[in-house]
Amino acid sequence: MRRIAEKLAVALAAAGVGSLMITILVVIADISARKSLGYSIRGTIDLTQLAQVACVFLALPYVFLNESHISVDFVADRMPARWRARVRAAGGLVTLALMVAITWYSFAQARIQIAQGDRSVTLGIPILAYWVPALAGMALCCAAAAVVLGEHTRKSFLR
Repeated sequence: MRRIAEKLAVALAAAGVGSLMITILVVIADISARKSLGYSIRGTIDLTQLAQVACVFLALPYVFLNESHISVDFVADRMPARWRARVRAAGGLVTLALMVAITWYSFAQARIQIAQGDRSVTLGIPILAYWVPALAGMALCCAAAAVVLGEHTRKSFLR
């Protein structure tokens, strides 16, 4: 299960970073055209915001899966391995519960905005395009947190 999750997480993170890289090229072209030709590419802000959403939320499952969050480990590192695993399992349970709640409430907000027909300001990109990577990333963070929780739970009882 872990290998499949890692492959998916790496692919999604690469897609998110790729979208941001393409958008940066558009921003560079916009700045260059503005300075040299006096012409601006319409909608660069909309595209940049969409790419940022995609990059952040598609990379988050990789962060969750590899436990690359910011943490303070000086207490847990001094504990015996079994207790350390239990503390991490408890943290994983809280993380999973929090991410499920965030995903649930975000889905509710997305439904409202989609029903209202919200769009981006300049290009009129449907708000759905912004919510799809965000909700997918959040849901996959829940799955990644569940995988990590399972690993720590097994370690806490096997050692």
